[in-house]
Amino acid sequence: MAKTLKSSGQSEETCLPPALHFIPPKTHQQESINEVHMVLFPVMDDLLTKTHLSPHDIDILIVNCSGFCPSPSLSSIIINRYCMRSDIKSFNLSGMGCSASAVAIHLAENLLQVHENSNAVVLSTEILSNGWYAGKEPSRLILNCYFRMGGAAILLTNRKEAKDYSKYKLFKSLRTLTSFDDKSYLSAMREEDNDGKLGSL
Repeated sequence: MAKTLKSSGQSEETCLPPALHFIPPKTHQQESINEVHMVLFPVMDDLLTKTHLSPHDIDILIVNCSGFCPSPSLSSIIINRYCMRSDIKSFNLSGMGCSASAVAIHLAENLLQVHENSNAVVLSTEILSNGWYAGKEPSRLILNCYFRMGGAAILLTNRKEAKDYSKYKLFKSLRTLTSFDDKSYLSAMREEDNDGKLGSL
């Protein structure tokens, strides 16, 4: 692991969650939940401040995180924290790899086509605390070095007044599925190694 980290580009200023500052790393459920709070709450707060929206102004919420799928879901954690409306359309996308953010935008686009005068918020993150591989296989160790702690939030809306202040306009998103092909389907798998250590390939 030390050899892999040395050539990974990580340094003293690399942002990793507190759970990974321990030897061995703390990969328990609560550590991952704490990371969710550290990442998604400030991102959501920032979005609400910059857009001058109240949580009650949000009609659609989509949260995506590939490797962490807790119960209650990440979208439920956000709804609970911000006391959102009971009729909000909420979606939680997990296990979809690095394409999850694009899938979330595509979902938001489709929902906005059928729900007029609506605001949709997409929150994207990858929770690192639960995905740490503690084994010895080099191909799995590399994934310990790919990701950094962080998240992003975006507001999409179909309200007419948005054209006066929006930064961008989404014309069309296109999604192509190749999961029917074994090469694509098996390109990213999370499973145990020969020593029973869980990791991704």
